[in-house]
Amino acid sequence: MGSVVSIRCARFLIRDDRVYPFALAVILGGLMTARVGHIVDNWTVYAGRPDQFIAFWNGGLAVTAAPIGASLAGLVAARALALPIGFMFDTSVIGIVLGEAIGRLGDIVNGEHHGVACSGMPWCVRYTGASTLGQREAAHPVAAYDLVIDAVLFAVLFRAWRRLRGRSPEGRVYLLYMALYGAARVASSSLRADPQVLGAFQEAQLLGVAYVLGVTLVVISHVRHRA
Repeated sequence: MGSVVSIRCARFLIRDDRVYPFALAVILGGLMTARVGHIVDNWTVYAGRPDQFIAFWNGGLAVTAAPIGASLAGLVAARALALPIGFMFDTSVIGIVLGEAIGRLGDIVNGEHHGVACSGMPWCVRYTGASTLGQREAAHPVAAYDLVIDAVLFAVLFRAWRRLRGRSPEGRVYLLYMALYGAARVASSSLRADPQVLGAFQEAQLLGVAYVLGVTLVVISHVRHRA
């Protein structure tokens, strides 16, 4: 679904088939670093099981790490295919965030991504099905929170893209995504029962901070360059 939306947006400027290998590169690149992020986040599980490093089919992706691989692969593909980098990045993130929102539906169903304890709120959830991965005690539905956040980001990014498309400098929608997504993950992860990798910070929070700081540096550099 995300690819369909991004490709339709890209048709505003790119009318040939170069959008397909570009989209494939972005997807594969995102999957690779999402897998790496998951392994790092759960190193105690994977340290003695190198045969499971690439076992996507057994589950396990750190979605917050996906933008790294997607961006690098997209950069290489755009240059190789002679595509406008900023424009393609802008159209990509619209579909990516939609795909992330849809993916959260599966997380809600199977109870992935445990939340901290929740009480006194009508949307607190607990999972009673033996086949789910969810918590038996009442917890925050963090996957549902992320779904709402991603859906709002999709609406914001699509509206921004419609206003900015074809106007220089390209890439502003991509930067907006990275900043908003990073900030949102820092906030929403505070309600997740994920392992802490540096002090009180989870991996997703560290990446979120890095994304926000990276965008800030890019904007400052651009402003100084224009001045």
